Amino acid sequence: MILFAGDPHGSFDHLYPFIKEHKDVALVILGDLQLTTPEPLEKLAQYADLWFIHGNHDSKTVAAFESLWGTEWHTRSLHGRVQEIQGKRIAGLGGVFRGQIWMPPNKPLFFDPIHYCQYCSQEKIWRGGVPLRHRTSIFPSDIEVLEQQQADILICHEAPKPHPSGFAVINQLAEKMGVTQIYHGHHHENFQYTTPAQQGYQIINVGFRSLCDIQGNYLHIGVDDRNL
Repeated sequence: MILFAGDPHGSFDHLYPFIKEHKDVALVILGDLQLTTPEPLEKLAQYADLWFIHGNHDSKTVAAFESLWGTEWHTRSLHGRVQEIQGKRIAGLGGVFRGQIWMPPNKPLFFDPIHYCQYCSQEKIWRGGVPLRHRTSIFPSDIEVLEQQQADILICHEAPKPHPSGFAVINQLAEKMGVTQIYHGHHHENFQYTTPAQQGYQIINVGFRSLCDIQGNYLHIGVDDRNL
C-alpha cells in the first residue's frame, strides 16, 4: 500500500493510525516536513517504508535542512529521480519556484546551482553552494533531469495547472514522463481537480496534514488552524 502525505509542518501524529493499521505501507511525504531533528522520521520508519520530497519550509532553518540532508535520510529523497516503490515508478520534484531563480512562465535567470553561484556575491554563498533558502528552489536543471525519464507517478511540492497557483511547466513534465497521476502538496486546502479526458492523468492535491491512497481517495483531511 502506497500512501501520500500532505505538508506535515512538524506534526506527524495523524499518520500513525493509518500506517499502524496496515502492513507493508510505503509512506511518501510531499514536502514541508519542517523538522527540527530527524527523530520523527526514525519513529515513522518503524511502521512504514519512508520517502519524501522537500518543500519550501525545509530550508527555512539550518535545523530543518540538516534533519533531511545532514543525515542518512537524504537517501530517501525522491527529488530529481525515479524510484520504483511497490511496483510503481515514482518521480520526485521537490521545492518551489522563486523569482530570484525561475518563475515560470518567465524565462529562468539561472539554469542550475553552479550558474547561480557564478553570479552570487561571496557573502551569500552557504557551505560552498547556493544560499540556504535556495536549497529548496527549483532550477531548470531539475526539470531537465526528470523529463528524460519515464514514470507512473509524479510527486511535487508545487501545483500544476489548472490550480489557480499552478504551473504549466509541471503539466508539461508530466506529459513528457508519461505519468498517469500527479500528487502535490504546498497548497493546504485540498483543491478539487476535474481531470479532462484528453489530459490523460489524474491530479491530486494532498493538503495540510492530509493523507491519500494511490487511488486518490482522501483517508484523512487536515485543517490548518494554526493561526486561529
